[in-house]
Amino acid sequence: MPAPELPGRRERRRAQTLDHVATTAMQLFEANGYDATTMEQIALQADVAKGTLYNHFATKEAILAHWVHMELAADTQRLRGLVAQPGGFEPRLMRLLDASAEWSQRHRAYLLDYFRFRFLNIEDELGAGDVDERPRDLAGLFALLVAQAQDDGTLRADVPAEHLSSLLHHLYFGALMRWLTLPGLVLTDEFAVIVDIFVHGAGAAGKPPRRKRA
Repeated sequence: MPAPELPGRRERRRAQTLDHVATTAMQLFEANGYDATTMEQIALQADVAKGTLYNHFATKEAILAHWVHMELAADTQRLRGLVAQPGGFEPRLMRLLDASAEWSQRHRAYLLDYFRFRFLNIEDELGAGDVDERPRDLAGLFALLVAQAQDDGTLRADVPAEHLSSLLHHLYFGALMRWLTLPGLVLTDEFAVIVDIFVHGAGAAGKPPRRKRA
C-alpha cells in the first residue's frame, strides 16, 4: 500500500492544479472570448476531469477571480517597490494607482465579471478557506502607505490606519466602478480625483460654509 500523501504536499499539488486551470482558462478567454468559453472547454484544455474542475471551481467567474489574485500576488513585489520609492504620501499613492490603472485598462473586459463574483461571494470568495492566501486587492499596500504617512505626520493620526486605509479602498473601488460603467471616463483621472479628495477633503477651498435657512 502506498504511503499517504503528506498534507503539505497535497495542498501544494492542489494549489498547482488551481493555478494551472486558471492560466489555461485565461488563455481560452483571450483566444475565444470570455462569454464564449465554457467550463467543459476549460476542463478539456487543462486536461482535468470535469468533476475535478467543478470540485475546485464552481463557476467560470471563480476561475477568473483566482487568475486575478494570481496576477496580483505575482506583482506584489513590484508594487511594494513603487510604494517604497522616495516621496511623500500623495506621489507614492499616485504611482501605485497609475500601476493599477495600467493593469486595469489591459484587463478591462474581465473586471465587471470579477467584481460581480466578489460581491456575490463576499464571505468566502473562492470557497478555498485558508488555502488561498494571496492578496485580492491593494488594501494591504494602502494600509502600509497610510501608516507611514501617519508616522511622518502627513495624515491625521486620530483615526486608526486600518480605518483610513479602508476608506481609501472604498474610494478606489468607487473610481473603478465609475470607469467600468460610465462611458468616456479616463481611469487615471478618476484616480487623481480620489487622491485629491482623500488628502485634501471635499470642502470648497476659500468658501464659507453655507448657512441653513431658517
